Amino acid sequence: MRHLLRHLITVCSTLAIGLLPLLGQSPDSKQSPGSKQSPDSKAPATPTQASVAELAGVREAGNRLAKTLNLAGAGLSVVRANHELHRSLHGTFSGEQVVPIASASKWLTVATIMTLVDDGTLDLDLPLSRYVKEFERDDRRRVTLRQCLSCISGLPARINDRMRNWDMTRFAEEAADEAMRAYPGTSFVYGGVGFQMVAVAAERATGKNWHQLFAERIGNRLGMRDTQFGSLVPIGGDAGTTPLPWVGGGAVSTLNDYTRFVRMLLAEGEWHGNRVLSKASVAMMLKDQVPERIDVKTNELATQDVRYGLGTWIEELDDGVVRLSDPGAFGFTPWIDPDLEIGGVFAVKDRGPKVRRNLKRVQEAVRTAVMAPAVAGTTEIVHLRHDGRNRRFHLHVPPQQQNGADMPLLVVLHGGGGNGELVRAATGLDKLGVRQGFVVAFPDGTGRLPKKLLTWNSGALDVYAQRHDIDDVGFLKNVVISIQKKVAINSDRIYVVGHSNGGMMCHRLAREAADVFDGIAVVAGAMNFTATSSDVPIATMLIHGTDDKSVPIAGGPAGARGKKRVDASLQSAAEYYITRNGLVAYPQTDVEEGVEFARYLRGKDKDKADAPPVVVVTLKGGGHAWPGQARQPRLLGDPPHAWSASRGILKFFAGLRPDTLPNRSPAAPR
Repeated sequence: MRHLLRHLITVCSTLAIGLLPLLGQSPDSKQSPGSKQSPDSKAPATPTQASVAELAGVREAGNRLAKTLNLAGAGLSVVRANHELHRSLHGTFSGEQVVPIASASKWLTVATIMTLVDDGTLDLDLPLSRYVKEFERDDRRRVTLRQCLSCISGLPARINDRMRNWDMTRFAEEAADEAMRAYPGTSFVYGGVGFQMVAVAAERATGKNWHQLFAERIGNRLGMRDTQFGSLVPIGGDAGTTPLPWVGGGAVSTLNDYTRFVRMLLAEGEWHGNRVLSKASVAMMLKDQVPERIDVKTNELATQDVRYGLGTWIEELDDGVVRLSDPGAFGFTPWIDPDLEIGGVFAVKDRGPKVRRNLKRVQEAVRTAVMAPAVAGTTEIVHLRHDGRNRRFHLHVPPQQQNGADMPLLVVLHGGGGNGELVRAATGLDKLGVRQGFVVAFPDGTGRLPKKLLTWNSGALDVYAQRHDIDDVGFLKNVVISIQKKVAINSDRIYVVGHSNGGMMCHRLAREAADVFDGIAVVAGAMNFTATSSDVPIATMLIHGTDDKSVPIAGGPAGARGKKRVDASLQSAAEYYITRNGLVAYPQTDVEEGVEFARYLRGKDKDKADAPPVVVVTLKGGGHAWPGQARQPRLLGDPPHAWSASRGILKFFAGLRPDTLPNRSPAAPR
């Protein structure tokens, strides 16, 4: 993964941010004079302060910031898609106070454009000149709409004119006469000209002006009564009336309004049951659009490695976690923390960059407060009697803030010689999984000792479990049934992951328990069980290091004590699942910092729903240890690969769509 310097939010004058949550007030739900709402905008007003539980420590972080910077007023809202988690206001600020939002305008602009992409009016990958005839010359003929919205068009960042009395046509003419900064797609230049040109394209494709387009497609549908676009100079001073609305930085909005917009993004494009944007469009907005090793011509950036979506800065935090944001020069900052499924909106009354370096402290306070209960959840050791043996597993459940929704289940199997507690510590999947809304279970295998040197009966491994013919398939089915009696589990989202011997057990479960498990993730575990098979498609992720000496990636004879097994190669295992799932054997391949991803996603039968995917992850130089683990057992001599298997697996399972899974047998233990 490419690394973005942590001070990325110092970009240009558009990235000034800060925060100050203090005394709460109830937002006013009144309608602005002259504004109109569509029928689907009649959503409940933003909750009052009394109805919103505050996040611990966030108000205090704001207090410290307020005292340091002597801010006149500011406000913070932290939300999930379905409700507000926190609201705090400072000074004379209120949720309905209209403020200039500068570059936070870009998210609103991109969302408006994406509604036109959704209905086929615009195409991101067509040349801008298809819609704007002024660009039918020289290299600008090759500029696409996507490049404009991701700042890689080669167009200049700004036009050196105050643009008084200009309209959109005059702007297009002037922009067409400006010198290109670079060949399209080769350089990152942060600025507003590209966004403005896409707005021109939208106006000409629809025959409507920008004010109408935004109001009809975003503003009215979300009930954003006080959000409008104005000129660049003065910022937002003629909002709603200017013939040249500056779409990259001239909008005004309120804390209440923009909170609605962020909640819509978190809900993957829906607002109170109404679809505003397609899921694909939301995902596209937030996905990195900048090619590797691109030249950066924006002077304010201290890195040549920029991550930017469509109007979206992508900032890497610790442990590969990312934050998505669209910060404005005056401090107004919306952001999304995808791993926590939360978003925030900070609005500031003051104008100036003095608060920009301090927002991070408040964002960290928000993350800490949201993570604390999620990590804790509930933890217990569950004992089962199965096949005449006392068995057990560790169970970790998210807090009951999941609003009654059925949660996915992740069963994690340790390697040979380990136990549930050891694999929990090595993978961190208890905290990571629970934080992302997964119920996570760590079962123990069997051995001579109750809690040490435990193994799984994977079918072809000379270990205690196989020599004693332990019914591990039945036991793990029983684990699922036991959890279903305790917790509301989504029966179409039950997954199993295993390391080494546990990975081999995953292969066996895929063959004998596909009526229960919807997906497997195998880390350093060969497929060597062939006695029983299944033709039920199953989502599959295979992870293996090229330097694994315990379970070689090329497969072949293995084992000890003269009792050899034959392991399938990683390639052979992949081919088995590709064929089983009915996928086309041509992957999407990406290589990233010593990790190769081969994603098989396209089904052969176009008349059926998409088949469950197969993803093969090859770790260059990786050994047998769990990739990305912080602590390594002494029994494993090779160091772990830097790539985090835990985060990769959770991302894979979280991205699966239950509607693509095959219909289950009525006899399946669901």
